[in-house]
Amino acid sequence: MTSPAHDADVMPPKEILGQADRMMIGQMDWSRLSGGRTNAIWRGVSPSGDWVFKLFDESRANPLFPNDPKAEIAALCGLKGNDLAPEFVAQFATSKGPCLIYTYLPGASVAKTDGSVLRALGQLHALPAPLGIRQVDVSPSTLLADGNRFLNGQTTVFAKRLRSHRPALRDVPPMPPAFLHGDPTPANALSRGGMIRFVDWQCPALGDPTADLAIALSPAMHHVYGQAELSLADEMSALESYPNPEIVDRYRQLRPFFRWRMAAYCAWKATMGEEIYAQAAEAELSLEQAL
Repeated sequence: MTSPAHDADVMPPKEILGQADRMMIGQMDWSRLSGGRTNAIWRGVSPSGDWVFKLFDESRANPLFPNDPKAEIAALCGLKGNDLAPEFVAQFATSKGPCLIYTYLPGASVAKTDGSVLRALGQLHALPAPLGIRQVDVSPSTLLADGNRFLNGQTTVFAKRLRSHRPALRDVPPMPPAFLHGDPTPANALSRGGMIRFVDWQCPALGDPTADLAIALSPAMHHVYGQAELSLADEMSALESYPNPEIVDRYRQLRPFFRWRMAAYCAWKATMGEEIYAQAAEAELSLEQAL
């Protein structure tokens, strides 16, 4: 039985309420979880469980962040027992889109990426990747091509500035791929008792570990999803905790290309009316120019 809500926004749609009543025993208390800008998320607590109900808005997928419910299921199932992610419970269809159920993880989102987050990413990158997730290419030529596509048709002053600051292409040899979270922003890294676990696994991938480092250390993603700006000193301190120095060196080689693509992505998002991304694009480019 679901409990009455004081605010209509707290309660999920009726189809989710019905599914919860069929699966859980006793009265359920609902709360709307904040933090996500892509999907709607509720927490349902009853005597039989403490679960998250994630309703996907598949129209929010984009070339950088796919928002794929099937890939999230593959990632959560592949991570079972590793204490890096919630446990998958179930999935079902609704008229508004797919809904995933997984266990609630207590903890608070980190204010900004630090050494504990990068240590946890290092643990993830050492695990075998599950089947059914995308592969990503982050070679310099691909990162520049991605950025060019985001800037295509843009005539703003910032877009012109970005084109004039396009990094010169250079060769960085590929490396064996790893299991990636794909979206390890501060909002998706939960800290509790010194342990980091990750949520929002809708963008997992098989690819270069530096792709996760670039998003975790992105000034733009800190502007949009963090609680504090990321400084050069913060980045340097966090990188000291990543367990593979060779990958850290590789990240530094690829960083200008990652930062340029992210700035172009944010400029593209700003053209669609999401104003916060205009400031995020400036943050990404400004810190790169300060290096």
